[in-house]
Amino acid sequence: MSGQTEEKIYKIGQAAKLVGLKSYVLRFWEGEFEQLEPIRTPSGQRLYDDGHITLIRRLKTLLHDEGLTIEGARKRLDSYNKESGQALACQTPDSAPEVAEQLSLFNGDRVVADSAEKSILKDIHAELLVLKDLLS
Repeated sequence: MSGQTEEKIYKIGQAAKLVGLKSYVLRFWEGEFEQLEPIRTPSGQRLYDDGHITLIRRLKTLLHDEGLTIEGARKRLDSYNKESGQALACQTPDSAPEVAEQLSLFNGDRVVADSAEKSILKDIHAELLVLKDLLS
């Protein structure tokens, strides 16, 4: 077996079904969010990888669960991307930092003051949000 993991590629219908949306929603969001740019085959067919699926789930959370407008979701994605300094598709859900900051982060009897500990808790929270999306 190869040590490399193969990234899955999904056609638009498969991607839409995977995240619980219609294909036309993905096409619409592609025009509204510059971050969502699927791979195009020479014939123009849209292909989505796992990073795109993560982004689509994040958009669905922002728009459907949090009730943001498209403009609000766009701003949230832009601000989070600027703060993190990393590629958007590789990030955890955008709501995680804000939600984690609102939570009381305790470790035993002391408030967690170490930024590394806060970062770990934020990552765990973000992963839990992704799992919630997968299960819903």
